[in-house]
Amino acid sequence: MGYTYEDIVTLAKAVEDANFYSFTVSDHFFGNPDSVEKQAHDAWTLLALLTPQTERIRLGTVVTCQSYRNPAQLAKIVATLDNASYGRIDFGIGAGWKETEYEAYGYPFPSTKTRILQLREAIQIINLLWTEDRPSFEGEYYSIKETMFLPKPVQKPRIPIWVGNQKLKTPMMEEIIARYADGLNYDSETPEDYVAKKDRMREACDRVGRDFDELKWSLYLCTSVIGEDANDFEAKKKDLLNQHWLFEEITDDRKPKILDVMLSKYISGTIDSALEELSKYKNETDILILGLPMVGDLRKNGLDTIRILKDYIVPKL
Repeated sequence: MGYTYEDIVTLAKAVEDANFYSFTVSDHFFGNPDSVEKQAHDAWTLLALLTPQTERIRLGTVVTCQSYRNPAQLAKIVATLDNASYGRIDFGIGAGWKETEYEAYGYPFPSTKTRILQLREAIQIINLLWTEDRPSFEGEYYSIKETMFLPKPVQKPRIPIWVGNQKLKTPMMEEIIARYADGLNYDSETPEDYVAKKDRMREACDRVGRDFDELKWSLYLCTSVIGEDANDFEAKKKDLLNQHWLFEEITDDRKPKILDVMLSKYISGTIDSALEELSKYKNETDILILGLPMVGDLRKNGLDTIRILKDYIVPKL
């Protein structure tokens, strides 16, 4: 939230130049409804605009909300971008959770169970459209009928499907992931929690006859302030407190308290301390997704974080 289009293009190009694996964007319409309004771009329009401005890096969403677009239309959007990017799209999808967003934009907000069942049907339809000729599907929530669908995705057998899951114990979601997903993005609070989720997914795969080792794993972690050493860390914290923050209602005297919370929750500190936190997941996840800073001069802080990650942290992971 809050990044200008020019900020995002600059950061995407910097991430590509730094030889990272992918650049992902958020599928949300606004941030915290209690905050001042900030700009938030449509995810798939943004990815379409980034496609011709990048050449190598993969593009996608960690989690796109299945509720916001008809699944057949969503399949068409993503397949179009896979063709335009010559096969550089990753497709992350989830059941949807942000009730304030649903209400503000006029989407029905059904129960958690219903949203998960809708997700299952959406993934089935998207998979059929990407892999079969003239498929039909009749579900309780979504349907297609002898659908003409060209072009198919460039990637074969189809674009990788990643499903986002936020909680440890989610039997319905775990069954969907085991049956239909190529990868799982799990929001884990601790490495132990991440391992416990793997144990649950291994059992879910066994129940549906899926090879657990086929399933890829990713983890999303936010970054805050990372310094090259202790002095640089302190200087960057001071600089951040002097920068303009998008949240107009946050007065200067509140900034240190908010920054302290961010530093305690997010990847921050010196290079060594950031490495220590990230290394806890080194042997557990296939992809670490690191969110760029969310306050202050977003472009400046984002570019500095990309540089620190490229030069000092990734080589040592």
